[in-house]
Amino acid sequence: MALRKLHLSNDEDKNTLVGYLSVKPKSPPTMAGPKGKPVQFSRYLACESKNLHESLKEKHGEEYDQALIEGDPELALEKAGLLIEETQEVFLGADGKMMHAPPRIEEVTYDPAGEEIKRGDAEEVFANVNEELPLVWTKHRIDRREACRKFAFCRTLQITHRDGLTFDYLFDMAKELADADEMVLIGAGKKGRDPLVFSDNAVPYRAFLEGRVKGKAYQLLLHLSNLELKMPAEKK
Repeated sequence: MALRKLHLSNDEDKNTLVGYLSVKPKSPPTMAGPKGKPVQFSRYLACESKNLHESLKEKHGEEYDQALIEGDPELALEKAGLLIEETQEVFLGADGKMMHAPPRIEEVTYDPAGEEIKRGDAEEVFANVNEELPLVWTKHRIDRREACRKFAFCRTLQITHRDGLTFDYLFDMAKELADADEMVLIGAGKKGRDPLVFSDNAVPYRAFLEGRVKGKAYQLLLHLSNLELKMPAEKK
């Protein structure tokens, strides 16, 4: 698998081009049915839209209990139970009809208590992780245990060396962080103050670099988070 490239600097502002790849979580335990046979999940059609409450109310009126008794309009006898093999995602408007053009996307911001703060058109966000500008070590360091309590990490990248020189470069980084038992916040942009955006209009991430060392082996992990864990303020 070809490594993707990342321009990374250290705490001495020395930078070089390294590789990175996604760290995949371990596979969960497999589910088994009777006699140890693997479980297979399937989707079946329950009913069509014309058999749902809103359609029945529009056709038979608000009180359609007698219609249910006389004709069973809620049952889809010919299609209920059919196996659903392939699906296609579509957008529905407020009237429930299929849209033939993409909707206007709004950006909604919430506070820690889940209350909406502001709403508006989504801003264009451009990628800032590239081979030209290096990612910068900031002055913000955090204990590894504290980081796990303050941030929800949704993705982890493993930084990898490309040759002997980058091995020494990354090993020294990992050892420094491992010895301090800390993570360091990594920033993007010319001044290193921006969150990391890996592709245009992707989610911006705060990135924390963690190092692990065992003998002459190292592991340098970039943990990505877009959610800070905070206790909601008490309501008065």
